[in-house]
Amino acid sequence: MLIAGAGGHARELLDILFAEGKTENLYFYDDITGITSLHGFPILNSEEAAKEYLINNPDFILGTGNPQVRKMFYSKFIQWGGKHKSIKGQGIACSKFTNCKEADIFNLCFIGANTQIGKGCLINTGAQIHHDVKVGAFSEINPGAVLLGASEVGDKCSIGANATILPKVKIGNQVIVGAGSVVTKDVSDGVTVVGVPGRVILVK
Repeated sequence: MLIAGAGGHARELLDILFAEGKTENLYFYDDITGITSLHGFPILNSEEAAKEYLINNPDFILGTGNPQVRKMFYSKFIQWGGKHKSIKGQGIACSKFTNCKEADIFNLCFIGANTQIGKGCLINTGAQIHHDVKVGAFSEINPGAVLLGASEVGDKCSIGANATILPKVKIGNQVIVGAGSVVTKDVSDGVTVVGVPGRVILVK
């Protein structure tokens, strides 16, 4: 298994893999820092090395939280012949009536009925995704965030830690919601929202 990224998020991901006994032949990929190992596991430092590894070991996991970087790694690794694998942590309360197979869901999350969570998403520790919520591809739902019934989050969004999205609120693509914010009304693409109630402070 190859983990795309070797920063803080990858370290938390490693704990989940240890708990599941999935560390055999485990490598990381990081072509920026120059670090050669993480907790005793080797780090591949070049695209050539990653491509060679994937020939015989195609499975990879996204080891970063940033939505843009997750999408970039996903596209690269698929192009190099990789096969994306999602990760599911411990203590998850997950409805049988959800579509979240291609999302990473970390420890102690709640995933409600009739939810749709897109490819490459990260639902981080303790987040709650309630009934009929839709989350687009490669979005990041940070620890403790709560998405209430029938709300929607677009592609490549970042919902901050302990933020709350109220029922039926629709959030566009590539939106950043600040930590602890409460979003009470619809939000267009490409903006940053902070505060209680949430207000737009930046338009791309």
